[in-house]
Amino acid sequence: MRNTGKQEPIPKGTTILESLPFVYCLKSSFRRELCDFCLKANSNLRKCCGCMVVSYCGRVCQREGWKDHKGECKNFVKVKPNVPTDSVRLIARLILKLQRGGDMEAEHVTPVWSRKFKDLLSHRKEIKEDTKRMEYFMTICGVLNEYLSNEILPNSVELLGIYGRMCINSFNILNGEMQAIGTGIYLAPSILDHSCSPNAVATFEGFKLRIQLTQEISKLDWDSIRISYIDLMNSKSHRRKELKDRYYFDCDCPRCKSDDIDRYHYAAKCPSCQNPIIVKKGDQFPPCVCGSKLNSSLTKQFWEASEFNLDVCKLCIAKQDNLFHDLCLIRSKIMDAAFDSAIQLQLWEAAIQYGIPLIQAYKLWYGEEHPLTAILLLKLFKITLLTSSTNDSVALKYYEEAAKIIELTHGRNSSFYRQDVKPLILWILWFDQVEPKDRLNIQLHQHELSSILILQ
Repeated sequence: MRNTGKQEPIPKGTTILESLPFVYCLKSSFRRELCDFCLKANSNLRKCCGCMVVSYCGRVCQREGWKDHKGECKNFVKVKPNVPTDSVRLIARLILKLQRGGDMEAEHVTPVWSRKFKDLLSHRKEIKEDTKRMEYFMTICGVLNEYLSNEILPNSVELLGIYGRMCINSFNILNGEMQAIGTGIYLAPSILDHSCSPNAVATFEGFKLRIQLTQEISKLDWDSIRISYIDLMNSKSHRRKELKDRYYFDCDCPRCKSDDIDRYHYAAKCPSCQNPIIVKKGDQFPPCVCGSKLNSSLTKQFWEASEFNLDVCKLCIAKQDNLFHDLCLIRSKIMDAAFDSAIQLQLWEAAIQYGIPLIQAYKLWYGEEHPLTAILLLKLFKITLLTSSTNDSVALKYYEEAAKIIELTHGRNSSFYRQDVKPLILWILWFDQVEPKDRLNIQLHQHELSSILILQ
């Protein structure tokens, strides 16, 4: 936690808050890959001898994790062969922790300001009026009655409050590649509000959460610190609906009040000067700033191409070429899907074709110094080295830009930067010794590929 008494400007890249989770749990889909305690990858995980459900790096992690696992271990055994969902496991951990005195645990935001679990917003009223969440809450209650049958459960009012605080205040725990590997409740960071144009980002070192500034601020004022709760590569209406549905507020951030970015939702490419021609759905295309106009045939093609399903993104992209501007949200999302598909199929040339136009789109929709922008650049760095011996300087440019962003958002001391990003510079030195014709024949270690290129 940064000293709030100092009033000098705070540069971007500064860690202004670190937090350990009140409770957390690993996503069940990663149980065979990651330690249930430290959340780190390990090829020699050892299962808990009691429940045989969760796994650990070894005795140290198992001993450290026993405080939280002890209460659930016997319950895992009791409901076998069934295994509780991640949501049931998380709320059960909350219940068990609160019963052993966790309600008195506090985490400091400043030396004189702390947060307890009861201080988190529950939005009980909104959740009671939310049909889908109440249906899920009733389902969870039924499972908890079996899973925690030997425990004294909170009454329905208290349980709804716990459920509400979990829904509203949960953080996705992300690995270095911004892939969700777990879910956690963090007390101090729960003070941070949302903005679609944030000035800070949450990154993780295992289960430890860090808030890093992505913009310089004049002083540390927690009321002015903003992170993003949602995926920013979406339209204003989509973002506002998601925030209202999930968090029960209407976003009035600067980006939602302005059309500077979101006007690119539908953006055609001028056939004369290549500049974007902005239009709202259903309206007629205005003339470009150069005076050119889209004829009726091109207008028809534009709206037809915008309606294609992402499953046929390759055909869709072909129809959009020379018609949609590269910053157009519709095209960007389809290019993103095509880029990921090409990587999964190891179609490297196609991946480069789809990935390069995404750079500017990511910078527009996510921000120039967002971790996802860095991950895209790292993917292109690796693919460029794989496919060409004449573009090493281009690959190096991708790497240097990505590394600079990761230094800012994760920090030079983060394990992701030290172990996954910094050593990649050695790839260029290694590939310099490989004959061009052999580059694509190199069978890279599966972990090296999956660590950056293949994100599930």
